[in-house]
Amino acid sequence: MRLDFSSKNLPADIGASITMALVAIPDAIASAILAGVNPTYGFNALMIGTPIGSLFTSSQFMNIGSTAAMMLAVGEVLASFSKGDIFTALVTLTILIGVFQLLLGIFKMGVFTRFISNAVMIGFFTGVATVLILGQLGDLTGYTSTYSNKVMQALDILLHPGEINLPSLLTGLVTIGIVVLLSRTRLGNYALAIALLFTSITVFVLGLDSVALVGDSFQISAEFPTPALPSLHIIRPLIMPAIAIGLLGLIQAAGISQTIPNPDGQYPDPSGDFSGQGISNMASGFFKGLPLGGSLGGTSILLSAGAKSRWANVFMGLFVALFVFVFGNQVEKVALPAIAAVLMVAGFQTYKVEAIQD
Repeated sequence: MRLDFSSKNLPADIGASITMALVAIPDAIASAILAGVNPTYGFNALMIGTPIGSLFTSSQFMNIGSTAAMMLAVGEVLASFSKGDIFTALVTLTILIGVFQLLLGIFKMGVFTRFISNAVMIGFFTGVATVLILGQLGDLTGYTSTYSNKVMQALDILLHPGEINLPSLLTGLVTIGIVVLLSRTRLGNYALAIALLFTSITVFVLGLDSVALVGDSFQISAEFPTPALPSLHIIRPLIMPAIAIGLLGLIQAAGISQTIPNPDGQYPDPSGDFSGQGISNMASGFFKGLPLGGSLGGTSILLSAGAKSRWANVFMGLFVALFVFVFGNQVEKVALPAIAAVLMVAGFQTYKVEAIQD
């Protein structure tokens, strides 16, 4: 465990942690919806997995959070389980991911990240972003397609414009507009939170009953998570998915180790970051949380907000917990088209047009 605590960094770290919490909360809601599970599990991961894992990473600044690529993969895995088994499968999968990542860190496998081709990474994340965007069209338009293929779902929506729910579509488009406009201002870091809050309040005030809400599908638990144990009976079918998702999280985090130095000017040890993410996911799994990985976007936000040490991530978990205890039940009133819009914006931001053209 690396404490690296200095009282002189406290004001800056607390300020950065508040900013990051405001960003991470709507992201946790969107990530959970993307994975097909209750947003409560996204909050649990931030309250438990992020602060604990942050104490063990080699990187001082690495933000361990949920990522779209990992959530897409988690959603595909959980879809193969019955509704009654999804919770147990999530707990088991998250813990297995953590064990795998921790083992890679212990055996110093981080050295191999230097051999990952940039072109391969760009191609992979471009594909992930495309699937992410297409997968949100249903919630954005309020139209449920009978097709399972994302491309066919998009075409199906285009062929049935009369069945699009106009209030849902307008809610999503307004959300996108707010995020795009605010991202160019000083409020850019809070764009997601402001957009979700504004559009959800508007839906409530105008009484747009046809717009789907989080509460229509999930009941949010505004309380501290209790421990849960994995199921030994489903470990075997989850081993390979856990390895694949674990690697995905580590590869995403490798960019932090390679590009963002610690305060002393030294670059973090990728193997140390592997271990930190592994511990984070084991803790998250045992306390009913989503799988987590190193987030380059979250790390950049922390730095831009003035973070000075790893304690910004630790304090962030505390502020998320405060939010959940006070306002957690209100998450049920968040509009699903607004969440879909936020995820689509995230997908478009993933595209690296210049790199793809090269």
